[in-house]
Amino acid sequence: MKQAFKIVGGLLLGAMIGLAIAFLLIWLVDGSEGMESVMHKGISVPKIAISIACSFISLFVAAILQFALHETGHLLFGLASGYSFSSIRLGKYALVKDCNGFHIKKFHIQGTGGQCLMTLPPDTDPERVPYFWYNAGGVLVNLLLVAISFVVLRSLDLGIVGENFFFMLAFTGAFVALLNGIPLSFNGLSNDGRNILLIWRDKRSRRFFLRMLQLAGGLAQGKRLKDLPREWFEDIPVDTPKDYFLLTNRINYAALLEDQGHFDEARQVYEEIAAFGKDVPGLIKLETGADHILMELLTTARPDVVDQLYDKTLQAYIQSSYKYSPVKIATLYAIALLHEGDTNRARQLLHEMETHRNDFLMPGEYLTAMFLIGQCDARSQK
Repeated sequence: MKQAFKIVGGLLLGAMIGLAIAFLLIWLVDGSEGMESVMHKGISVPKIAISIACSFISLFVAAILQFALHETGHLLFGLASGYSFSSIRLGKYALVKDCNGFHIKKFHIQGTGGQCLMTLPPDTDPERVPYFWYNAGGVLVNLLLVAISFVVLRSLDLGIVGENFFFMLAFTGAFVALLNGIPLSFNGLSNDGRNILLIWRDKRSRRFFLRMLQLAGGLAQGKRLKDLPREWFEDIPVDTPKDYFLLTNRINYAALLEDQGHFDEARQVYEEIAAFGKDVPGLIKLETGADHILMELLTTARPDVVDQLYDKTLQAYIQSSYKYSPVKIATLYAIALLHEGDTNRARQLLHEMETHRNDFLMPGEYLTAMFLIGQCDARSQK
């Protein structure tokens, strides 16, 4: 949805720049007489300026409203389908229900403007996962707002401010609905439409989708992956990184191996994924790259492999996201302690994580990260 806001904003900005250039050309070519001719035809420059200002403000407010109600749509249709609330996020702020109740926390995933995570009971039949309405709920709410906006525009005389707002509400709603409803993938993340399509086509994806939500729910409740039912993790090698849910299942299995202390096996899974090279979606490559480095440093610890994995792109990604992810802090801790020999930096990272332990979206991930940091300490003393 963040991509939608950028594109919509770009279109509107382009229109405004084009309009400004047109008036500038009229002024340069015909001077004041040209401008008087334009205004004589019923075009008022002050009104145009007000309209432009209203358009920018309306775009911002309408886009935020559409983003928020898109996630609310997932929430409402999820609740109606038997899901339980886990978290809802807009931008970097999330309302989370964890083991201690409801909290406001900060979290961010590159390329996303929001997210609604819900979960299903542990005994849910994988063959009968209610996936459609939960995934479609956001788009349906956007389309409902588009319909309401058109009715209001055709029925009421709202003046320039009101008309601008409801036009932008309809415009952004239609755009967000199309961007999320038409099956697409952005940098490795499937949108709502693609989720529905993949799950509808393959019953196995339905099972992986269910497990993905249940794992997130377990971590939010303060459980580690190793404490969750073993049947939720399936050891199925990836034959193509383009199969989103199969790839997600494989990554979850590798994370379980990490949490169990089977570091060699986990490293081999990350090597299996990395072997696909450029075929691995960008965001997935960055996410697994951090864990790959951590597993490498806890096993073979080959400096050349670490340097190759920890390129400038991955460095920038980890630096921009580690404050929201305890395991990424553990990765930076391992790099500082085991690769660079910088104990001061390692201590700073540990202090930072302990200070913000209650701020992380998933408390269970914090427990895993502390376990991994302990393993780094043990290895540094050998």
